[in-house]
Amino acid sequence: MKDYFSKIENDDEIIEIYRKIHEYEDAEEGYAYHDYNHVCNVANYCEKILKVLKYDDDFIMEAKIAAILHDTGCIKGKDDHANRSYEFAKKYLKEKNIVLKNEALVLEAIKNHSDGFTTDNIIQLVIILGDKIDIKKSRISEAGKKIEGNRQYQYINDIQFEITNNNFCINFICDEQINLEELNNYYFTKKVFKAIKAFADKLNLSPKVSMNNKPWEEFYR
Repeated sequence: MKDYFSKIENDDEIIEIYRKIHEYEDAEEGYAYHDYNHVCNVANYCEKILKVLKYDDDFIMEAKIAAILHDTGCIKGKDDHANRSYEFAKKYLKEKNIVLKNEALVLEAIKNHSDGFTTDNIIQLVIILGDKIDIKKSRISEAGKKIEGNRQYQYINDIQFEITNNNFCINFICDEQINLEELNNYYFTKKVFKAIKAFADKLNLSPKVSMNNKPWEEFYR
C-alpha cells in the first residue's frame, strides 16, 4: 500500500488548517491546542501502541491517517468538531483519490473520537486514548499556563509506553518543579486516568502509570 500518511502529513492544505486552528485557539485563549503538533503526537502514540499490539504496517498507517485528520473540524471551534472532522475527512479522501482498506473504521474513529471506550474499533480506541493523554508541554497554550492545575502540564516533557506481560505501562517524564498536588487535583488529570483505565480494561490489560519511573500514586487511589 502507498504511504498515504506521509502524503497527508505533508499536505499544505492540512498544515494550513491546523495553523489556523492554532491561531484561532490563541485568539480564544483556549487552554490546550488542537493543532498540527497535537495531531502528530496522537499519530505517534497510535503507532507506538499498535506496533506493540502487533498490528501490521498498513493498518497502523491508516490509524495514523485518522489521527492526523481527527481535529480538522476545530477550525470552527470545539463544539461538534468531531462531526465536522468526519465530514472533511470523507470529502478529503475522495478528492485526493486515497483508497483505504479500513476506510470505514478510519472515518468512524474520526467521527466518534470524543466518545467513550465502548467501541470495538481499535483505531477509535487508540485515538481517544492518544487524544486524552497528550498533556505534555507542547500542547499547553500561553493562556493555559495561567490556569491552576492546567499549568502543571507545561512540566511534562514526554510520555513513554510499554506493553509487557499483559501490563499497559505509561511513564510521564516531568520536570522536578511540577506541583504534583495541584496536578492531581485538576479535573482533567482525572479524565486522563479514566481514559487509561478504560483503554486497558477494553484490551484486558493491567494499567501501570508512573511519573519519572516511579508509580504515580494518585492513579491507584
